[in-house]
Amino acid sequence: MEFVPSGKELSHFPFLKKAQDPIRSRFASLGTLLGTQKGHTLVSHAVVRIKEAVSQKKTRAPEVHDSPEDEIAAYALARIIVSCVNDKQLIDRLTRHEAERAYYFLVNEEEWNSRYVQDGGEYSRLWVAIADEMGIRITQDRMPFPDYVELVAPLHDDRYRLVNRRVERGVVAIDKNERYELLRERIRVLLRRDLPHRVPKEVCEQLAPKAAEIKKIYQEQMLRQFGKVEEGAFPPCMQALITALAAGTNLTHAGRFSLTAFLHNIGMNTTGIAELYARSPDFDVEKTMYQVEHITGRGGTGTEYTTPACAAMQTTGLCVHRNALCERVSHPLSYYKAKKSRIPRRLPVPENKGPQPNGNPDTSQKI
Repeated sequence: MEFVPSGKELSHFPFLKKAQDPIRSRFASLGTLLGTQKGHTLVSHAVVRIKEAVSQKKTRAPEVHDSPEDEIAAYALARIIVSCVNDKQLIDRLTRHEAERAYYFLVNEEEWNSRYVQDGGEYSRLWVAIADEMGIRITQDRMPFPDYVELVAPLHDDRYRLVNRRVERGVVAIDKNERYELLRERIRVLLRRDLPHRVPKEVCEQLAPKAAEIKKIYQEQMLRQFGKVEEGAFPPCMQALITALAAGTNLTHAGRFSLTAFLHNIGMNTTGIAELYARSPDFDVEKTMYQVEHITGRGGTGTEYTTPACAAMQTTGLCVHRNALCERVSHPLSYYKAKKSRIPRRLPVPENKGPQPNGNPDTSQKI
């Protein structure tokens, strides 16, 4: 008999088809819904969901405060709002948050449905239903080799490397906890693959105030996270681009885009970014400012771009001078954050007040 998740379970896993179908029929016209009080309430709940995704203080136990239908609707609206903002890193944050949320409920769900034995192992029917919809073939303590390789490709934990796994007859050995972790990664990938949605312009216009609020909160959070620009913490790829500029070398389009997005993401203003390009042989003030404003979201489209990941930098030939830290990260911003945390904080220099009456310098100020 087909397994049917409860309303509570659907609110925990709102990306399931059985969760989405009733919402589509209930809210047939999104534009009409947004003009109602109910729509305003659901949008507010969606904004809270996004704020939780970008917050550095993660709640250890996600909670469901509303009815299952409202929770599912808030989930869908959150994805629509970030699609209107159209910032790649913000979208990544939300999809990772939703995957982590699903992982928590999978691991800690107390009211498992009836269990059954499949291929010699005991599973909850909910787990099997989710894995099946996510396209994961599950067996007892093992996974088909092609499925495993696809799932672990973005993961950097050494224990997932094939050299550290037992592979036999086309299957890879896994344990129970890893089963949940791999499903979490699969959920993240599939949720990310669907974004950004193609949201009608009029809907984004209705959501513009909330989108602007989210964008401001996210930018402030990014600035708090990265703090003052510290060039000594730049990854080798960005240092190479800046060195090339200083030498009067023309950068490729991919190089200009990557450097501009990186500098913007870590908090440098548009004027400061444009000044870096002044040594370029083909420097043109108006053209440079136009390009910088376009990449940083201050141009006509309002789309704010994120630094390309390391994989994309490799594809465009911009990944150079890799070092040990590069091997442990997958994004230039992750490198910058990790490297900056290792740089000792500069303590304030005491003001020199000149010789004191006894002829000795002032040592009253404690550092």
